Amino acid sequence: SVGGFTDCLLKNGARKIYVIDKATDLLHPSLRCEKTKGKIIPMLGVDARNVPNIIEEVDICTIDITFASLRTILPNTKKFIKFNGDIIALIKPIFETEFRNIPKFKIIQDPQQLYQILTDLNRWCLINQFFPCNIIKSPILGKEGSIEFFIHIKLEDLGLNNDLNKLIKDVIL
Repeated sequence: SVGGFTDCLLKNGARKIYVIDKATDLLHPSLRCEKTKGKIIPMLGVDARNVPNIIEEVDICTIDITFASLRTILPNTKKFIKFNGDIIALIKPIFETEFRNIPKFKIIQDPQQLYQILTDLNRWCLINQFFPCNIIKSPILGKEGSIEFFIHIKLEDLGLNNDLNKLIKDVIL
């Protein structure tokens, strides 16, 4: 909400960033200043599950959501991301638990539970024509010390998913 991904994208040469956030006033002031004018298109107060059509297709979509599963957001990305584009999403396991017998909002440290959550999400992605090609553990812990992960997803199958379950295991252990 405050713009961590947005700041990172700007520092790495992004020419235009659509900031979609259900919140209306959390974007950091440094991202609302004159020097970012024209580069950042704020779409504040917009639920990412129901993003209206964006005027142009984008090369990359970054996702950092709270209180919802990526499964509720990813389908909408197909409306506005180029077919050869990239999706970089932050996986917060505590919000992916509703698909497992794990209480929602519980900090998950157990490697077996993390493995199940991540492999379930990978399977869901493949069924829904999203193709994860890499996953890494976030070097920064989430709130209250929760372990989080970054996943790189493509809309086209580049054959990079073959070893993802092994990669998930390696990332967790």
